[in-house]
Amino acid sequence: MIPKRAVLLSLLAALGAALPAHAELPVDEITVGKLAPAHPYRLYYTDVALPHLADGKLTVIDGRTLKVEGMVSTGMFAQTTLSPDRSELYAVTTYYSKLNRGERIEEILVYDAKTLALKEEIPYSARHAQALPYRGTLRTSADGRFIIVQNATPATSVSIVNRQTGKQVSEIQTPGCYIVYPAQTANRFSTLCGDGTMLTISLDNDGNPVGKKKSVKFFDPDEDALFVSAAQEGDNYHFVSYKGNAVTVNVGGEAAVPGTFWKLGNDADVKKGWRPGGYQPVALHQASGTLYVGMHPKGFEGSHKEGAREIWVYDLASKTRVSRTKTTPATGLAVSQGDAPRVFAFDSAKAGVAAFDGGRKLKPVGAAVGFGDTPTQLEVQ
Repeated sequence: MIPKRAVLLSLLAALGAALPAHAELPVDEITVGKLAPAHPYRLYYTDVALPHLADGKLTVIDGRTLKVEGMVSTGMFAQTTLSPDRSELYAVTTYYSKLNRGERIEEILVYDAKTLALKEEIPYSARHAQALPYRGTLRTSADGRFIIVQNATPATSVSIVNRQTGKQVSEIQTPGCYIVYPAQTANRFSTLCGDGTMLTISLDNDGNPVGKKKSVKFFDPDEDALFVSAAQEGDNYHFVSYKGNAVTVNVGGEAAVPGTFWKLGNDADVKKGWRPGGYQPVALHQASGTLYVGMHPKGFEGSHKEGAREIWVYDLASKTRVSRTKTTPATGLAVSQGDAPRVFAFDSAKAGVAAFDGGRKLKPVGAAVGFGDTPTQLEVQ
């Protein structure tokens, strides 16, 4: 009797001989793809990733198709910004030796914005603001020489880092003031203060402070606070308030100079409780002087984080509303520059982006969700 094992081996051998021979598969090689050339509608979507804070990221999105172009890891509570010429992407971030505890290490990561390749890691003192990413928690000087970092320990201060040398130049105490607003025409920046003023710090050519001066008090933080996210136009920053007012502040001089407040809505709008809301409620198309504000109805004390239900469009020169457009819930707005602007409304809850053809009568042209966990900042190329 032939053993069953021998029969099985014979069958396997015969089957193997009958099968056609195949060449070995090539060994996979891990490579990094290249971004398509930059275009005016490229989006940089910063996600603090609240459900898993150690894994923050920044997603690069094609605002024409709402398809992902690339992604970079940004660590824990990273704050991000772009260089003035849009060639570099900066992220100040935190790492812990045991993931979420242990030794705290901080760096400013420098990415090539054209390839998303990591170019440099600049050591940084362990004190940057561990907060939701906002425009203004990390900025650069107008000429790109200095990276300006908002600190919170929780005492507030601002540090100046020389981009060329990779060295921290100075740390400037800014008690009671938060968010950085660099000037365009001078080597200085301002910061918004809890007493209703702005503090302006002038710097020398090395990045050291040579002057500090406060503005007059121009808003009441208890009665009608300002959103810290403002739309920049050169030395001017355009703010909106919790109760639906707007004001422009010039930060080009030794002290910030506020303009006159004006109302975003009429009496009927006020009765219906229309107010700005979200994390990034205002955007500006500079060439046309068109201001976009995200608004929600039935506003109340504490509703300033409510997502917008409409986008209100203004002629900034005349301070008049020219149109209003419904939107999916939006916690922030951004707009591309150039001849054919596109407005982007983002939703932190669904990690989504809705796109509108810009100008003064908005037309929805697309929407997509699922770009992360809890993104709170959107910048355009």
